[in-house]
Amino acid sequence: MMNIQKNWDDAVPVYKVDLDETADQSTSCTVVRSIANVIDKDLDDLESLWDSVDPDALDSFVAHARESSTPYQLTFQYQGYAVKIENRWIQFTPTEETPSSVSA
Repeated sequence: MMNIQKNWDDAVPVYKVDLDETADQSTSCTVVRSIANVIDKDLDDLESLWDSVDPDALDSFVAHARESSTPYQLTFQYQGYAVKIENRWIQFTPTEETPSSVSA
C-alpha cells in the first residue's frame, strides 16, 4: 500500500507521495494509483492520464532527472487535481471548481 501524506494549506488538502517509496513502479503509475486512492475510485473509473500528460514522456523525464541528480519540477492537471512533481515528491492539490461546475 502506498503511503500518502495529507497536510493542509489553509482549508485545502495537500497530498504528497514520496517517489523513493514507490521506486518499484513508474512515476505515471504512481500518479494514477495515488489519485485513485485519494478520490476513492477504481483505476478503471479514472480518465486516461494521456488526456493530461504523455505517460511515457513523464516517466522518461523523471527517470533521466533522477539518474543524473538534476533538480526538476513538472506540473499538470489530472482528475481535478494540480499534480506537481518535484525532485522526489509528487504533490496533489484540488483545483478550484470550473465555472461550468458551479451551480447558481
